[in-house]
Amino acid sequence: MLMRLFVIATLVFASACGQIDSAPTAPTDVPARSAPVPAGTDRGMVDAPAPSPTSAAKPVPKPAPAPAPTPPPTPSPSAGRVEVTINPSPVPFSGQPITDIASCRDRPNTWFYDQTLREVGGAAVTITERVDTFDGAVTSRTNPGLRIAANGSTTLRTRWCSSSAAAHTAQTTFNGTDANGRSWTLAGPTVRLQAR
Repeated sequence: MLMRLFVIATLVFASACGQIDSAPTAPTDVPARSAPVPAGTDRGMVDAPAPSPTSAAKPVPKPAPAPAPTPPPTPSPSAGRVEVTINPSPVPFSGQPITDIASCRDRPNTWFYDQTLREVGGAAVTITERVDTFDGAVTSRTNPGLRIAANGSTTLRTRWCSSSAAAHTAQTTFNGTDANGRSWTLAGPTVRLQAR
């Protein structure tokens, strides 16, 4: 009898557990409860590693501001510089009378030439003094107040007279200032005046 009770209890238990479905449905994904544990590690409660932070978009670095343009160095002001050329050189004897200067009316020996003054330093100049010498002796000092533009030129007609028809020398020295206030002095070339 005992056996019978056992069989009845087994049948009741089997029917309570459910029945086999003749048309099973597709399996349902079940989320894993934990990450797989490598072999040889404890299987108890272990703190899960912190999730890696989601990488936020890194801010795009702003381009460095362009450096301010370096101003060009301030050029030092140009200094006026004058060169003198003589034409013709040497100067031939002329003999043409000079009648508008009292000291030359009675001196028949004469010479004529041009002195071309050219500014080559890049700044306008003003000639404040002209000193003429004849055979090494100063004959006149004048203030022509002559202005020559930067890189410009001017020509001075120069003439001499003498009581002697022999060869002589003449020279002109120029003093002045440039547009930047610098003083300058230029001794022109020694000019040879040919004998008659």
